[in-house]
Amino acid sequence: MCGTVAVGLSGGVDSLAAALVLREQGYKIVGVHLQLWGEGYREEVARLCDRLQIEMVCYDGQAAFRERVVDLFVKEYLAGRTPNPCTVCNNLVKWNLLAEAADSLGIEKLATGHYVQIVRETTGWYIKKGEDIHKDQSYFLWGLKQDILSRTQTPLGVYTKAQVKAYVESCGFSDVVRKRESMGICFLEGKDYRDFIRYNCGDPLLMQEGDIVDGAGNRIGRHTGLLNYTIGQRRDMPLCNGQPLYVAGIDAKRNRIIAGNKQELYRNHLVVTDVNLVCPEEICAEDITVKVRGLGLNPEGYAVLERQPDSSIQVSLSSPAWAVASGQPVAFYRNNLLIGGGIAL
Repeated sequence: MCGTVAVGLSGGVDSLAAALVLREQGYKIVGVHLQLWGEGYREEVARLCDRLQIEMVCYDGQAAFRERVVDLFVKEYLAGRTPNPCTVCNNLVKWNLLAEAADSLGIEKLATGHYVQIVRETTGWYIKKGEDIHKDQSYFLWGLKQDILSRTQTPLGVYTKAQVKAYVESCGFSDVVRKRESMGICFLEGKDYRDFIRYNCGDPLLMQEGDIVDGAGNRIGRHTGLLNYTIGQRRDMPLCNGQPLYVAGIDAKRNRIIAGNKQELYRNHLVVTDVNLVCPEEICAEDITVKVRGLGLNPEGYAVLERQPDSSIQVSLSSPAWAVASGQPVAFYRNNLLIGGGIAL
């Protein structure tokens, strides 16, 4: 027996696979279901734990999730920013709550079904990209601290999604493999984010019409409400000399949309705040790459990182990034290792 591990179980195929792999390796599994928003999948997880013949613990994290994820999501949109709640949830809520639950049970080891690897290097614990490039989730995890990484296992990081599904099916859980996986932001429950924000903030300004202006502040059109626009959007934007314009900025204080042509949305320099780094000295390396806006939207080439007096980092890109919105995550890599990240200012 390898000891006991607290496995975060969501009811989906990935967390189930993590539990199955670790049980096969000789661990005693305790399933921890984090109740973050409503009832979630509590009953489904309970049935899975019965079939696995393992103990299930349900841990209430709704207050933390509401304050640190949902309320922040609404607040950021009110300020004209574009948040990524999954990044906030992983870095500030989900993994910390799993650790709290494990601590309350006297369990040291944690495990999740994320498609990443956790490796020990001379300068600390790092997240390494998963083998399945289409499922790699490292981009969302730059904020995890050393005390969490040092006690966590992510057994799916060395597998592809297809291999995971085949394995789970071979273990007799074909029904879980066939189940439709949840996509998008969990607390929206399939609803439009704009309806959710309107309901939760009650701020009529977000839906008030206002001016669309060019870079010089000249009025060139009208918008239908700030909540209907995001950086890089072309829909509902005016033309300039027959050429399309895009949302280049959102000025929430003045209720204005700032327009620009496609070229104007490319950025060679970013300022990143709320920074977390495994090894602060590593920002001086010459082989750092940067990922913004998630999979497939990564600038090519290397970046130069410079720490600023206010602890933010200025990022100079060798190739420009397009339509980077304030509030979006920015992740730093050296080869396949995630060395840190932060939030675009």
